[in-house]
Amino acid sequence: MKKTKFYSIGLIVTALLLAACSSTKLLSAWKGDVPAGTTDKMIVFSLIGKNSDIQVQGSFENAIVAKLKANGVDAYSAYSVFGPSALKNMDKETLAKQIREKKFTGALLVVFLDKDQQETYVPPTTTTYAVPTGPVFYDPWFHPYFSCYNYYYDHVTTPGYWETTTTYILETRLFNCQDEKDAVYVATTATTDPSDIDEAEKEIASAVVKDMKDKGLFQK
Repeated sequence: MKKTKFYSIGLIVTALLLAACSSTKLLSAWKGDVPAGTTDKMIVFSLIGKNSDIQVQGSFENAIVAKLKANGVDAYSAYSVFGPSALKNMDKETLAKQIREKKFTGALLVVFLDKDQQETYVPPTTTTYAVPTGPVFYDPWFHPYFSCYNYYYDHVTTPGYWETTTTYILETRLFNCQDEKDAVYVATTATTDPSDIDEAEKEIASAVVKDMKDKGLFQK
């Protein structure tokens, strides 16, 4: 019976690990008429909510900046350029002027759109497996018929349960700094059950930057 408990615990741990893995998907992406040089020197803003931790905004921007730099883009975090609180008291005209003075060609904004929670019922399952009941003297990868008495079949039943899934929807917009009124690129991502904020940031950054690259936004 000790073997049965061991396998049961192993199955439960595996299920928990699988449930904890976050998943980010690119829901939609659009590219308009992108002026030449838009992505030559970019500044990244993460506007993920009024009550968000400012350090989270900084780390989110850094994750995107790292992916952009890996693709040859001269990118900077707004958190590092303007500081943690400078933008709170800065009007949009002053901000636009400083962005131009620092010769940024493109501004990438990441904003939080929505949070969706859904409950689903996972029905009970029964798993059948063979459990050794005694010493095995043969190659464990091949047991002839006369050693089969060392094995018997056991069952593990997992009871049904309710599972809550949380999905976060974010939107990324790219603006040309000479004409910031209209976005030239828009992407929407969905991240489900993020178990770690750092990992979620990297997943979102990877999905968006990859799509920007695939759409030819990074000029050589």
